[in-house]
Amino acid sequence: MFLRFVVAAALTLLPIYVLLRFFYTRDVHREPRSVLIGTFVRGVLIIVPILLLGVILSLLWTASWGPWGNALFLSFILAALPEELSKLWVIAGYSAGQNCFDEPMDGLVYGATAALGFAALENALYVFSGGWPVALTRAFTAVPMHAITGAILGYGVSRARFDPGKPGGRIPAVLAAILVHGGYNTFLFAADYTATEGTASVSRLLSLIAGAGGILLIAAIWTLRTVRRLRREQLS
Repeated sequence: MFLRFVVAAALTLLPIYVLLRFFYTRDVHREPRSVLIGTFVRGVLIIVPILLLGVILSLLWTASWGPWGNALFLSFILAALPEELSKLWVIAGYSAGQNCFDEPMDGLVYGATAALGFAALENALYVFSGGWPVALTRAFTAVPMHAITGAILGYGVSRARFDPGKPGGRIPAVLAAILVHGGYNTFLFAADYTATEGTASVSRLLSLIAGAGGILLIAAIWTLRTVRRLRREQLS
C-alpha cells in the first residue's frame, strides 16, 4: 500500500516538475523564483472557485444532449472556459504586473507555471481516486495539455504588451487555449460516453482518442516552436 502511494505521488509530481524545469531553463534570462512560486501558488488556488462554479453548473444542468452534446458542455462550459480564464487572471493580474516580466519569453514561462500550479492540484485529486494508472496516463496527456494552454495564454499576454501593433494578443490567445482545451476534452468525453452507453466500436473509440491526441500534438508542436523562436531572439 505504501509503495503504491509513493509511486502514485511520484507520477503525480514528476511531470509537473519536468515541465516547470523545461520552461524555466528555456528562458535565457531566468525569472525570479519568488515570482514563479507566487504564480504557481495562485495557479493552485484558482481550482477552488472553478470547482464551486462546476458544482453550481452541474446542479443547474439536468438535460441530456447525447454523447457529443454532453461532451461539448462538459468540455467547454465546465472545464475549458472557466479554467483558461482563471489561468489568464493569474498571468495578467499577477505575473505580468511584476517588473521582471520584461520580454516575450516571460509570458510563456509564467503562463506554463500558472497552468501547472492548477494541474498539480487537479492531478492530485484525480490520482487520489484513481491510483497510479491515472497518474501515468495524465503525465503524458492532461498535464502537458495544461502547460501548453498556459503557454498559449502567456504568449497572448506578451504579444499584447510587447507587440501591440501586430496580430494576436489576449483575445486570440484565450480563444486558442479554450479551443485546444475544449477540443481535447470533447474527444475524450465523447469516447467515455459512447463506451459507457455501449454504442461505439473499438475503431470508433480509438478514432476519438486519436482526435484528442492529434489536438495535443499540434498544440505541443506550436509551443515548442514558439519557445525555440523566442529563445533564439533572446540569444541574438
